[in-house]
Amino acid sequence: MPKPLKPSTVLGIYYLTTFIVGASLAFPVARCVAINEIGARGSAIITLCWNVLFVMLLPMVLDWAERRYFNARFVALEEIAKTNPEMALMLTEHCKKLSLPGLRLAVVDTTSEELFSYGLWRTNPRLIISDAMLAQEDKSLALPSIEAELSRFANQDHTLVFLIFTAIQCIIQQLLIASKIFG
Repeated sequence: MPKPLKPSTVLGIYYLTTFIVGASLAFPVARCVAINEIGARGSAIITLCWNVLFVMLLPMVLDWAERRYFNARFVALEEIAKTNPEMALMLTEHCKKLSLPGLRLAVVDTTSEELFSYGLWRTNPRLIISDAMLAQEDKSLALPSIEAELSRFANQDHTLVFLIFTAIQCIIQQLLIASKIFG
């Protein structure tokens, strides 16, 4: 039986897909440089632009995957406060402390207790939490894990990954140009 898809796996698939697409786009850009349609700086800017696009699409793709594969329902903290005021208060305080505005929870129907967070430049944080974790009798068991995941989110930046992709794709372009396969 195959392992169920996890949110962190979806992120890894997105990274792999965008890197392969970017590396594939290096071929036509290298050809344009080889025939003097654009210069080396222009090719680097084009490569940077598509990687910026990939960064900007990341939250939308992950939101779509959460809805499609995990049947996530996105809820605001106000909804959580009605059923779980202790957790809502902790989330509000922790988000304020970390300067994370507008946290939305993606509640998924699973027994897994994996927490996962994503967003773009700390402006639209999403926290994926299982329905089972919200329904726990002892809510205090989940709070440290949630705090740790929010702290991890506050310190992560997907932009660095895509800048590394840009550098590797520019190297691929230069190797293609140096190999003189474009005549």
